[in-house]
Amino acid sequence: MTDPSVSVGSGPSDDAAARTEIGRQRRVINQIASMQATLRDWDRAFGTALVCVVLLTALIGVAFAFAGNDQTVSILGLQARRTTWLGWLAVFTFAVTLLELVFDPRDAGRRRAEAVQALSALKWEDRASVPIGQAEESLKRLSKHYEEVMESVPEIPDLLFNRLKAAHLRKNEISDILSHQPGLSFRKARRILRKRLKADQAGQPSPADHPGPG
Repeated sequence: MTDPSVSVGSGPSDDAAARTEIGRQRRVINQIASMQATLRDWDRAFGTALVCVVLLTALIGVAFAFAGNDQTVSILGLQARRTTWLGWLAVFTFAVTLLELVFDPRDAGRRRAEAVQALSALKWEDRASVPIGQAEESLKRLSKHYEEVMESVPEIPDLLFNRLKAAHLRKNEISDILSHQPGLSFRKARRILRKRLKADQAGQPSPADHPGPG
């Protein structure tokens, strides 16, 4: 997760190299923060879904427990006796509860939310203007904090890295389109980006990046 800081000396060229490294760190921080925010939302949604499923199946089980005779009950086209359904509901509830305990998505979402906060604070610190001739000193200070934060954030799964990076880059492109044309809706900006990407893949001239509303 961490990137080694650049060792620089003194002089104009070294100051420029330090500024280049600071800019690279800013881009990495912004990208990782976007990825962690996406994973945070996924974990929260997954955890909430698991809890809702457990509560719903428990409610159905209670309703069956208070039902009358052991009559045959049909659910989603499947027929079985009430006691049989109660057994399968208990097994299903146990399985979902076990998944929730093993993966603990709500705790994962909490940890990723903390990572987003730490990365956001680091991003604002990195955005501070660097006086001329002091880029090397600023790089040393920022790199130390950068490495500390990067080592503390949860890992991003390798299988999801490219997908999350692509989503981050698309978000930046859409934001750029909206910045040039504030009157556009998000959906239209997204369509413009899709047309541009299709044109690039086909080797054709891409449509205007920032057309007027139409």
